[in-house]
Amino acid sequence: MTNFVPNNNLKCWTDDFSGLCEKYAEFVMDGMDMKTMEQFVFDTLYECYSAYDEEQLINEIREYYDDEVLEGFGVKITDGPDIVTPD
Repeated sequence: MTNFVPNNNLKCWTDDFSGLCEKYAEFVMDGMDMKTMEQFVFDTLYECYSAYDEEQLINEIREYYDDEVLEGFGVKITDGPDIVTPD
């Protein structure tokens, strides 16, 4: 294996950068076993969701699922505008 030396003067050798990204993503994915892929999906989702504030995350859960899912996560839905989370 050769050492990779970054080259800031590297030119793009393809007219289809999007296609290159797609092919590389497929290549990386094909090299993953199921456990590695599950961990990658979890890490990616967690990183995305942890960038939300609490209101954004709660709204997304309510939009895609329902209040029962939130309650299952320990979030108490009240009649008022406030959502109460456990301390």
